[in-house]
Amino acid sequence: MEEHEHKIAADVAIAKGLKGNDALSALGFEFRFVPCDLHMEEMNDSSPDEAEEDRHAKQPSTKLSRKASCASFLSLSDESYGSGQRYQCCHDCATRLFYIGGSSAETTDESSPTSDASTMITLSNRKQFIADGPHYDLIANMAQETAQSIMCSEFNLEWVTVCSDRNLGPDVRAMVDADHPLLLEEGENKAALQELLLGGNATTEEKKDDSVIPTDVSINKTKATLLIATGRGKVRAGIFSRQHLLTAGIEIGTAWHFIREARLRRGWGIAVIDPNARGEGVGFDTFKRSFSRLFVADDDASNNVSDESTKPMSRQQSVNSLSTSTQSSPIYILAHSAGGGQLVRHLREDSTLLPSIKAIAFTDSSHNVQWCKSQPTLMKFLQQKNCVYVRSNDVRSSQSCVKVSSRGKDIQCGDERCSCITQASGKLVNTDNFWEHRFGKIKTLWAGSPDHSLSNYAGRFAIFDHFDKHAKEEATDDCH
Repeated sequence: MEEHEHKIAADVAIAKGLKGNDALSALGFEFRFVPCDLHMEEMNDSSPDEAEEDRHAKQPSTKLSRKASCASFLSLSDESYGSGQRYQCCHDCATRLFYIGGSSAETTDESSPTSDASTMITLSNRKQFIADGPHYDLIANMAQETAQSIMCSEFNLEWVTVCSDRNLGPDVRAMVDADHPLLLEEGENKAALQELLLGGNATTEEKKDDSVIPTDVSINKTKATLLIATGRGKVRAGIFSRQHLLTAGIEIGTAWHFIREARLRRGWGIAVIDPNARGEGVGFDTFKRSFSRLFVADDDASNNVSDESTKPMSRQQSVNSLSTSTQSSPIYILAHSAGGGQLVRHLREDSTLLPSIKAIAFTDSSHNVQWCKSQPTLMKFLQQKNCVYVRSNDVRSSQSCVKVSSRGKDIQCGDERCSCITQASGKLVNTDNFWEHRFGKIKTLWAGSPDHSLSNYAGRFAIFDHFDKHAKEEATDDCH
């Protein structure tokens, strides 16, 4: 035990001051893209010997960048963003965590393979390389930071600060698409826009001039945005499961597929909030501040036009208005677990954005429609076709054989033929009285997995079918 604790302390010391991939590498870990058998063969057609060697070693092809993921493997360039072009993505390829040996040069168990072996981390061997407790938290935090960096790089996302009040705790950030209005408020982004609006050849004196420019200079404010809210606990922005991130890959343990679908196929904007940035105890306050900062309600200015509002803006006013302008674009929301409860609580306190919300997918959400008894409009909205509830197959109800132990842990029956395991993803759930009392008559679908933290990944096709249906309706309405 003493030796074990010494190893953990040594790893903590090694990683001190490092972040993300640098910290992982210092401890002998890295994420590598692992193609499925089909794509492994396609990638190595020109070199059969190398392909056979790679398969034998059960490691990624040396032709592939270790930083690659499905998106880069498919050579999706920056021009793909918002183009709406058709593309294919393999759901069997994954970006997996490997132990490759490093500065610590040791694993957490005597039975572990030698340090010169490159080993993919799985559920069965995880404890050999990542011990429970502080060591797990350390590696998981580094893995989350690395996964976030990869998603930002792949999908052209940026971090934006949504709350910097140090009296409340650390800064709260969100991942957003690179042309999100809030980015204009941060340093170089706003300076670059100001340069663009005021003219690249203008002198300093000319830039200070308060002359008039047209009022139609603006960014794309009509682009739809997908908001992603994770559950409570130690998961951070865009991460649904630390365990699956470590043992199954970035594509499975994070919002990777949802961001990819929104960015590459549909050309939507992205807003991934971080409710646990200041601890799960203040998750709702963090959610509320993030949501309010990222989305500003449309105040229906067209119906309240004054003489003052029709006056042309000055150059500087135009620059400032781009980061404070009203938000009238469609909003689609994926709210997981506690994120669903936080969303409903926020809408109960401030429902001004409700008209902009076109569709919500709740995955194992903790909300309750009874909270909204005094707000019939919101209560009705949560049960209409705009909302869908995707539940993991072990959510307890009269239809589930899942029991609860004295320690509060779910216990499945163990029968592989039981519906708690075999319900197909996207299949309609026949809800009972208890369910309808809590969630109302919301359309409810099986996620296709008994694992709560996999309800997003397993139900991803059903979730985007729901979004696409309402996006199509929105587009049809715009044409009339």
